Amino acid sequence: MAHHRSIRNYLLDRKLQLRYTLFMVLLSSLLTSGLGYIWYRQMRETSMTVEVKALASMDVDNGEIQQLRRDMKSQDNLRLLALVGFGVIFALVLAGYGIVLTHKIAGPLFKIGRHMIDVKEGKLKPIWNLRKGDQLQDFFDLFKQMHIALRQREEAELTTLKQVIETTEAQLVAPYRDGGPQMDQPLASLRELRDEKEARLTGPEDA
Repeated sequence: MAHHRSIRNYLLDRKLQLRYTLFMVLLSSLLTSGLGYIWYRQMRETSMTVEVKALASMDVDNGEIQQLRRDMKSQDNLRLLALVGFGVIFALVLAGYGIVLTHKIAGPLFKIGRHMIDVKEGKLKPIWNLRKGDQLQDFFDLFKQMHIALRQREEAELTTLKQVIETTEAQLVAPYRDGGPQMDQPLASLRELRDEKEARLTGPEDA
């Protein structure tokens, strides 16, 4: 059975995922801002150089000079606006990528944690495989092998227990087989233990 990610399930571990994503965004923002500032200053210096050369080679009045400066300043502002817009879009894309990336780590950890709670409570239901693209595949395989070993041990004990119950019931005469005064309590305890072990092993089929 396939598993599908939904938007609301992407933040399985909010503290871990948001902290890591925020770190990525802040670091990239600092680098982008630094490089952007250097690029903007170079563009500004280039504009000023072009302006000086243009004024030196043109016979223009003061009004035309002011208009030329306004045009150059407008072009620089557009470049700055484009730089800021790129930085914002880049930060948003990086934040989304960070959430998706950390989800591929938080997902396996969340699943392992759930199964560890089940083991603590005595439940050994079959576990699903990780989804394609999830991280920690090798670690999860080791955990799954341990889980399978525990299930196999429990299943072996359950098989032995069933055989003991069947053999005991078969050897008893009718008055004692279904609750006789001498064997009622021992058989009841064995049947209860059998049912408990079966309950530990029940669950959905493994993926």
